[in-house]
Amino acid sequence: MSSPLSSLSPVFIGRTRSFWLGILPALLVSADVFSGMIADPGTALPVARLLAAVSGMSVEEAGGLLLRLSPLFALVVASSRAGAARPYSLDPRAGREG
Repeated sequence: MSSPLSSLSPVFIGRTRSFWLGILPALLVSADVFSGMIADPGTALPVARLLAAVSGMSVEEAGGLLLRLSPLFALVVASSRAGAARPYSLDPRAGREG
């Protein structure tokens, strides 16, 4: 007897909510944290600087906001992967009906 999951075809990860609302923001926050650890203070936190420029916050406030929101990104990924979710693929052709 085959599993219901084995009948699901992969979907390109770039078309998923978990990528845009979870994985990508988490990667951006991680990039900020790592750049802050290895760069000069004047050049660190590029994503926080961009958020600060767009929102009018200070860089420190924007960085703090990103860090406070980071657990939410993991929750988005976990909730979108619950149940019988389709497997991810890096191939942009995956999931197309054809």
